[in-house]
Amino acid sequence: MAYWFYSIGEFKRQHMFALGNLERFGANRLRKARLQRIKLLLRVFSLVALIAAAKVAVHRFGWEVIQLNPLFTTLVASTVFLLGFLLNGVLADYKESEKLPAELATGLEVLSLEIKAISIQYPDSDGYFAATEITYFAETIVEWLLNRVSTSDLLKHYYPCHRAVVKAAILLKSDPPLKARLLGEMAAILKLVNRIETIRETSFVKLVYWLAYAAIGLLCGGLILMENTRLHEAIFFIVVISLMMIFLISLIGDLDNPFGYGDPMSAEDISLDVLTSAVKRMQAAQ
Repeated sequence: MAYWFYSIGEFKRQHMFALGNLERFGANRLRKARLQRIKLLLRVFSLVALIAAAKVAVHRFGWEVIQLNPLFTTLVASTVFLLGFLLNGVLADYKESEKLPAELATGLEVLSLEIKAISIQYPDSDGYFAATEITYFAETIVEWLLNRVSTSDLLKHYYPCHRAVVKAAILLKSDPPLKARLLGEMAAILKLVNRIETIRETSFVKLVYWLAYAAIGLLCGGLILMENTRLHEAIFFIVVISLMMIFLISLIGDLDNPFGYGDPMSAEDISLDVLTSAVKRMQAAQ
């Protein structure tokens, strides 16, 4: 029995996400997102400024050795196409990831409510012990999404939670459909956890990233070495083109991990508000 249930005091000391912490998390997430976006823009502007400075130096020293020809527009078009392919690929996972916290929140909250309803159907039975385990597991999921708990530690909480749900299902003496639904909800939650872990740990095709970086580097290098009699025009075009390309590849790299809450460089992460709100309601109902 000791393996089945965690000590409430020990769990609170190590993993419990209190109501006040959940409220502070929402405000901190917004402030952090704004700060990371500003940092991203500053990094992009710094790279663009270096490219513009390199163009000025090349022009002053007469190192412009490339003549403008129609093949250059082909290079620009192919780079834009490659970035579009990358963006389309990462956006598919990003849009799917936006749904996962809501699905997790729904599964956990419905599971908790159905287990608590056991005492209504069978007054001599009490499934609140399993509802408590589910609440603890939901708190651990929030901590895991914030990269404060490893996946292996999360699964260590899943196993006793599953055992508690099985024990609660045994109390349903004559309701096999509800028993199957309770265990099905636990299986669906594990499936969502594994899907989030896969999205978080799997990057889009690395070779495509390398090709995109190489294409942007060659394009910017060509703009720097391209002969142009009017320096101000050359600076304008190189700044505009390099800004769009570098900002877009940086954004794609950020969108590739929608759950990058533990990454100090990540700015565009999906919202966990639905999940944290569900956890707060489950905590308040304890």
